[in-house]
Amino acid sequence: MKKLLSLLPALLLMACSGNDGYKTIYTNDHSQWNLTGNVQQSKEEITLTGTDARAVTTDSYKNFVLEFECKTAPGAIGAVSFHSNGANHPDTGYEVLVNNNEAPAEWRKTGSLSTIRNFGKCLVPNDTWFPVKIEVNDINIRVYVDSLWIVDYYQPDHPYRLPEYSERVLSEGVFVFSNYSEAPVAFRNIRVKDLFGNFFDREDIVDETHDDIIRLQQQNFPTIDEHLHLKGGLTAENVAELTRKYGITYGIAPNCGKNFPITTDGEIYTWLDSMKHHPFLLPMQAEGREWLDMFSLDAIRKFDYVFTDAMTWTDDKGRRLRIWIPEETYVDDKQHFMDLLVERAYGIITTEPIHIYVNPTYLPDELKPEYDMLWTNERMEKIIDACVSKGVAIEINNRFKIPSQTFIRLAKDRGAKFTIGTNNEGIQDVGKLEYAIEMIKACGITKEDMWIPTGKNY
Repeated sequence: MKKLLSLLPALLLMACSGNDGYKTIYTNDHSQWNLTGNVQQSKEEITLTGTDARAVTTDSYKNFVLEFECKTAPGAIGAVSFHSNGANHPDTGYEVLVNNNEAPAEWRKTGSLSTIRNFGKCLVPNDTWFPVKIEVNDINIRVYVDSLWIVDYYQPDHPYRLPEYSERVLSEGVFVFSNYSEAPVAFRNIRVKDLFGNFFDREDIVDETHDDIIRLQQQNFPTIDEHLHLKGGLTAENVAELTRKYGITYGIAPNCGKNFPITTDGEIYTWLDSMKHHPFLLPMQAEGREWLDMFSLDAIRKFDYVFTDAMTWTDDKGRRLRIWIPEETYVDDKQHFMDLLVERAYGIITTEPIHIYVNPTYLPDELKPEYDMLWTNERMEKIIDACVSKGVAIEINNRFKIPSQTFIRLAKDRGAKFTIGTNNEGIQDVGKLEYAIEMIKACGITKEDMWIPTGKNY
């Protein structure tokens, strides 16, 4: 009898909500909503138009699974908040952004746990219905977009928050569906299921008192590593897990060119198709100087962006150099080699259709001890001015720790844009953007100094 009584609340909940435990929040039921601004209700959906449009549930929730479908018009940016007090901003609780626009003006895309775990890849196009799921369980927040798991955040005991986000913490509250744009955002099939709360071990949770990534995220600084490769034990699953855990968006690039894995248009299309349902930016690494003769512009433009470096070129004796390989690097005279390197890099930047110049100022092993002497102001300025004139961003490389602080300061002063990249050899190289963050702090780099890819939705 006691066992039956203990099951009674759960049985009553199932009877009211359906066998799966979900309760529908009907879009046309005025008793379930408090509305502000231009909100249209029908039996099928609720549509918010304009920046003052808000639909707030009358019921509150603590631990739950919220599911809904969403459709955005071009230009629309919205959000779904939870644990909210229902007031206008500043607000309590968290919000998940809805933004399917490729334009980089707002780099945080659908699925971003705003200012906490930002995400920079468009996964679905505008004018298309797609599913979203938000799950809150004790201290854990998970976000899924179009069935892809985007966020896995555990709130620590002492979360780091800027003053304006001091109330962005877990509690209990209503759901708020908001529009931050003039274009309409629509929602339908909204349903929620109460959870009874697990209790998670806090030992493996990120300590935000010393975490630079969340500090950048709360400044809306693009935490994007635009230069990774699936090699050396690093898998797509590894990268997706890092995205969920740290809120770093990654660009996963295949190597395309002579003697590299991808050498034809067909192989480009096959690779891109295999990566469609992953939460990554998809850039092309153009290898060598032959790449423009190997691939069509139509195939190249399918990538989110294109980058290359000056690590493969032909010297004035007709020798093809790959300067990261000692056996294929010829330094007859240091100064002459440097002049050739700068000349070749200038030609690459000014003639090849690229977005980012990566591995900048890289030198062969035998010259690295003389880096500061060989990279004179004149040589640095020629590379920087080429990038600025052609609108090519300069990578701050986390693995090689280049370019130098001197180079970065000079580039910033001359109006260059920057990106962050790792260019990993293996899984062990993937960190938390440590060198880049060191340079960001030392050189006063702001989000306005960063180049942000459009991030196509396929």
